[in-house]
Amino acid sequence: MALYMTQKMSSGVLAAITYYRKQSSPHVTHTESSKFTTDAKNDYATTNGIQVSQVEEGTYRSGQGVPTGGTTEQI
Repeated sequence: MALYMTQKMSSGVLAAITYYRKQSSPHVTHTESSKFTTDAKNDYATTNGIQVSQVEEGTYRSGQGVPTGGTTEQI
C-alpha cells in the first residue's frame, strides 16, 4: 500500500482542502515534507485568490492512506 503525506489547509470561512502526495520513501526527509507543505499552501492560496500568509496550516501527517473525507486534492 502506498504511503502519503497529508495536510489540511484553510482560511477563515473558506472551505478547507486536505492535500496529499505520495511519499518517496516510508520516512520522508525534512526537505520533502517542507516542499509538500509549501506547495499545498501555494495551491490553496491560488485556488482561493488569497495571500499565502492568510493560509492556516493544519497538522502535517506522513505514512497515511489517501484521505477520503471532505475536499481533497492530490498535488
